[in-house]
Amino acid sequence: MIFDAHAHLDVSEIRGWYDTADRLIKVMDSVGIEKSVVSAYRDCPSPEIESPMEFLSSEVKKYPERLYPFIRLNPRFDDQTIEILDIAIQKHNFRGVKLHPSSYNLYPGGEPTVKIFRRAAKYDVPILVHCADEGNSMPLEFLSCIEQSPETKVILAHSGGFFHLKDAIRVCKQYENVYMDTCESPFVDGIKKAIDEIGPDRILFGTDNPIDNPYFEIEKVKQANLGKEIEEKIFYSNIASLLKEEA
Repeated sequence: MIFDAHAHLDVSEIRGWYDTADRLIKVMDSVGIEKSVVSAYRDCPSPEIESPMEFLSSEVKKYPERLYPFIRLNPRFDDQTIEILDIAIQKHNFRGVKLHPSSYNLYPGGEPTVKIFRRAAKYDVPILVHCADEGNSMPLEFLSCIEQSPETKVILAHSGGFFHLKDAIRVCKQYENVYMDTCESPFVDGIKKAIDEIGPDRILFGTDNPIDNPYFEIEKVKQANLGKEIEEKIFYSNIASLLKEEA
């Protein structure tokens, strides 16, 4: 089975987004993905009438055994952001947090982000952070926040992108609470290198579905020729364990 640690749902007519749960499930079924972690494209708080939290909560209820919502947050709103995090976890049973610092243009090591990290640790839910080549999203820029909240389970999405894989591995080697996902990390050899450096237990499979081609992402892992046991960890059991789901 495959458990995708990085996918999306959101609808916004003005932006041309129509990524519903029904559409995502069709794509998942077409490539053999059983379950997916999903977050919106929009941050909370949001000025729109229906918040991304409400939309996502409503959509995942259509497929509660297959879709696992993460609340996407903007730390700039400080206490209001923390209140939304509380509501998402306590009321809507969200399973984690998503942060995309380049979207709200805020240094990820500052106090507003640290507050979110610590709150996530209180609930024992992971934080998926956009971690690629843009400013405010590169692996070493997250070190300060990770150091200030060592109990928080952090997933470095995209494994540092095209040019910062070594830095992502460095962060994971330094902190055992940090994981990486394979989503849109372009190099098969990069997956092998990450496993050689930190082992297979903290590598998660991700697609960015429906933005990226999930078939390509699946084949990328298979082309690494990792063996059945390691493939099973990356494709399913690592993220299932992180979310406390039975394999």
